[in-house]
Order: sequence, then C-alpha cells, then structure tokens
Amino acid sequence: MTLSPTRAGRRQLLLAAAASPLLFGVPRLLRAQDGPLKIALLTSLSGPFASLGESMRAGLELMLQQCNYEMGGRKVQLLVEDDHGKPDEAIRKVRKLIERDKIDILGGVISANIALAIRDIVHDAQLPTFISNAAANGLAREAASPYVFRPTKTSWMLGHTGALWTFEHIEKSGGITLGSDYTAGREYIEDFANTYQEQGGTLGERIWTPLGTPDFAPILMNLAASNPKFVYTFLAGADAVRFHQQMQDYQLHGKIQIVGPGALFDQEDVITAVGDAALGGVSTFHQSPGAPAAQDFVAAYQASRGRLPGEASTSGYVTGQVIKAGLDAVKGDLSNKAAFKQALLDKPINTAFGPMAFDPRNNQSILDIYVNRVEKDTQGRPFNTVVHTYQRIQDPGPRS
Repeated sequence: MTLSPTRAGRRQLLLAAAASPLLFGVPRLLRAQDGPLKIALLTSLSGPFASLGESMRAGLELMLQQCNYEMGGRKVQLLVEDDHGKPDEAIRKVRKLIERDKIDILGGVISANIALAIRDIVHDAQLPTFISNAAANGLAREAASPYVFRPTKTSWMLGHTGALWTFEHIEKSGGITLGSDYTAGREYIEDFANTYQEQGGTLGERIWTPLGTPDFAPILMNLAASNPKFVYTFLAGADAVRFHQQMQDYQLHGKIQIVGPGALFDQEDVITAVGDAALGGVSTFHQSPGAPAAQDFVAAYQASRGRLPGEASTSGYVTGQVIKAGLDAVKGDLSNKAAFKQALLDKPINTAFGPMAFDPRNNQSILDIYVNRVEKDTQGRPFNTVVHTYQRIQDPGPRS
C-alpha cells in the first residue's frame, strides 16, 4: 500500500517543507486580526464512526466552553461539518470550508482514509490543520506537511508498543491477527506484526474483515476451532462493539486473550455498549481515563455528559488545548503562521493525553503510550486501568 501523495516529485518537496518552519509563514489569506477566529471541526456524524464523531464534537465544545469561546484574546466561532465517513464527502466539505466559509483553522478527522484524502487540499491552501484522531503513518512520513499538526498517535506508535507488551508479557508465539480491511487496519496489523517478529515472536494466520462487518460469526467459528493463544485485533466503533458482543455470545470471551489498539476497548464508545464483555482486554493507547494527566478533563466531561470519556472526546478536547496554546502565544494573530507554528514546537503542551511535544520534522506529536487492561473499578464498572506507560514514543518519521 502506498501512502505517498499523487503528484510527481511531491515526496522530496514535502520532506524539505516539513523541515522548514519558515514555509508555514506564507499567509493563506489576509484578513483583519480583530474579528472572530473561524475554527472548523470536520468529523463523522453519520456512517460507521458516527458515535466517535459525536464524542469528538462534545470534547471540543467542552474545551471551548471552558475558555468562554476565546483564544489568543479573540472570540472563536466553531463550524462543524459531517464527512459521513466518506473521503469524497470530506473533500467537498473541506473545499467549502476554505473557499466559502474562509476558515482560519481546521481540526478533527476520524478516519485515516479521510485524513489522506484532504491532505493535498489543506496543504495547497496553506491552512493550519490539526488531525485529531486519524492515525495514518504517512502523514508523519512521506505525506507530512508543514501546515498539518498531529495532536494524536500514528498507527506505528500503538502497533509497536502493543507488540512489545504482547511479546514481553503475554505470549511469544501462537497468536493471530484480525483487522478491518482499510488503511488504519492494515497499518496497525502490519506495525504490530513487524515489531513482534523483530522481537523474535512468531504469528499465525492473518484475518481481514470489511469495515462495517455486520456479523463476525464465521470468524468466531474459526477462532473457536483454532484456539489461538491471543488475537491482536484492530476494530473500531460499531465493529468493535459487535465483535465483543458476539465473542460473549459464542462463549469465547475470557478463553482467548484479546489485544489491540485502544479503539478496540474505547472507554466511551465501546465499553459503554458492551460492558463486562470487554473485561480482560489489553490495549496500548495514548489515552486513558485512568492517566493522571486526564483527571481534570475526566471530571469535567463526566459532569457535562454523565459518562467517562474515550479517545474521540479526549482528542477533540486536546485539539482545542493545542490550538489555544498556539493562539495564546501569538495573541490571536495568525498573519504570521511561522510564529504560530514555532510556538507549538518550542515547548511541550500539557494536555489531557499527557505532556505533548511536537517533532519539528513532521509536526507529529511525541506521546506517552499507556498499556490499559480492562478491569472493574471501585464502582464495579469495566475500566481501562493503566498497568504500564511507555514514555515519549516517537514515530520513526519522514525517513522511515
């Protein structure tokens, strides 16, 4: 699979651009700096990631409420667009936001496919863009842009740490993989497998399933027959919910160790739906409601929505925190984008994910990755409990 941009010669140009913060200073649009800032959220409010999109919006809106819709001394106007989980729709919406709504900053994006689809559009428009959730490795590598920040993980950051933990603490052989057959699933599975095998582990069958699989019964019958020691799985949103529920229905829950990136055991959008069917699951994630850095946000989110936050809500909130840090540093003046970018690169930002520094090569965040095990908390609820932290995990970056 190739993640590089389609234009000839783009790769070398982008690598040079990603290394040069001065290119960020070319103004996309000259406008008065005393009016409201227009920040747009592009997310999935329908389609397979609808619940994640609603959570992302809730997290960002909570952060904006806390700062009274003001950043850098200027009022903020939030525009929200639904990409329907479809790249073509996302492209149409981003063009509208740039050309008609004349936004200052774009944030959001659930799916890796969509992040890659809009990459050239925001790059050519020189639009400061913050990818909140999509994990595509390419955006930190050959498709890195000086205008795109990633206040979230890459697939490699989670697949790599998942493999380290599985090899060291679960099993060194006898496992298989199961992944949704699209960009994110392919990356997570490949990154896990590569690191696991580099450690000396051996893996069996690789199973792929379409995004939006309505019934996992054939796969579960395969698992029951083969009885692997563990399954490393990437499924997200409604697919993850159906998988856990059917694992319990087929009496496989607790018999096979399930490991995966955190989306498989998302606290808000998966565990809330499946309850005890998630118990015993292990994930590596840049987000945990049990992480010390998240506690103020967790309390505020529970007060606001009556439930624990997961990745999407936390990523919406963190995106707001990062944008605010940059805008506060330049006092709301986006006419000098080089100064805005440099403010984000200069020092780590305290976020609900934990301390967040950005790699100057590609604007990719460097993050602590938590190993979460789903256990019952003091109230008897299934809860992502932090059992280990891999500190300051950094994607290999443009030369990988």
